Amino acid sequence: MQGVWVPAECDSTCGRVTSRRAGAIAAFLLAVAGAASARAQEAPASPKNTLDGQLVLALPASLQPGMSTGVGVAFTRVATRGGLLAWGARASWSTATEYSPCSPTEVRNDDIRLRLYGQVQRAVGRGLFGLRVGVGATLVYEGLTLVQGARAGLPASQQESTSWATLPAADIEGIVVLRVWNSWGMSVSGGPTLHGLHGGVRTGWTSGLGVTWQH
Repeated sequence: MQGVWVPAECDSTCGRVTSRRAGAIAAFLLAVAGAASARAQEAPASPKNTLDGQLVLALPASLQPGMSTGVGVAFTRVATRGGLLAWGARASWSTATEYSPCSPTEVRNDDIRLRLYGQVQRAVGRGLFGLRVGVGATLVYEGLTLVQGARAGLPASQQESTSWATLPAADIEGIVVLRVWNSWGMSVSGGPTLHGLHGGVRTGWTSGLGVTWQH
């Protein structure tokens, strides 16, 4: 069987078509890579500001037993060019309720923690490790309810009592921030707390798990 003869100019035309296709594919891949690189650079490598919203779990400032749960928010700003030092402010609210069948009272304790803090930190890859020391005050609301007050025939005004107190406070917390997508990430923090109470110092702890936004 005789072979089919193909003109030489056809071979060169097919070669030019193949080269153009390869060039188009290469250009497309470069465009995709460039878009992905620009997308990854939307969040700055060394962000100046961090906004952190957390779920808070802590030991109540004045209520002896129990666990206080709530929410908090913090703002941190880098203070030095290398990013080693930062400062910030933090506010949180948490609540705990104590009730015992052996006690005729129910006690509700709300803590509003207000702090200014300095932070030493180091960025490693997409993560940031820091240690912050905060000072400020904790506003403590205490509500006392006599559970059997109505059955005992007491008027409503004598069944409940409330009080407010302001306690000086200090915290030492370790914090880890991991950038997950663009400017968004997550944070984990925790450490000991100190409150001035009844002429002495009450030790406790606080912790948080939250979502961060960096810019």
